[in-house]
Amino acid sequence: MPDLIKILTLLTCSFMTVAYASPIDETAILGTWVNQEGDGLVEITQQQNRYTGTIIGSTDGKDRQDSHNPDSALKNRSLKNVIVLDNFEYLGDKKWGNGWIYDPNNGKMYSCKMTLIDSSTLKIRGYIGFSLFGRTEMWTKHEK
Repeated sequence: MPDLIKILTLLTCSFMTVAYASPIDETAILGTWVNQEGDGLVEITQQQNRYTGTIIGSTDGKDRQDSHNPDSALKNRSLKNVIVLDNFEYLGDKKWGNGWIYDPNNGKMYSCKMTLIDSSTLKIRGYIGFSLFGRTEMWTKHEK
């Protein structure tokens, strides 16, 4: 009988732990992020089940141009309101994928995946073909 009580106690504790464990919120990446260089502000929003990141400004208030864009007609446009992350979907386990990133520092687009490290750190991995060939940046949540 004591073994049965131990088993029932263990099961009850297990169920309570599962019941109180907070699920990973797929909207946890929503909000404003500062890029790794510390100069760009990107707001991540959600439309239906897709996530998009748009440059909303810079930390120093300067308006930068899209001077590295391969399209000469866009080289003089402001980077403000330019979409730099798009088409992401939540894959589970704090990961978003199947999206792309635009790098205004070289005017190129890459496949991309994102991982939420903690509530204030977002790992961005841009790559060509396989994620093995790419670059990783760490973005931090912008505190207003």
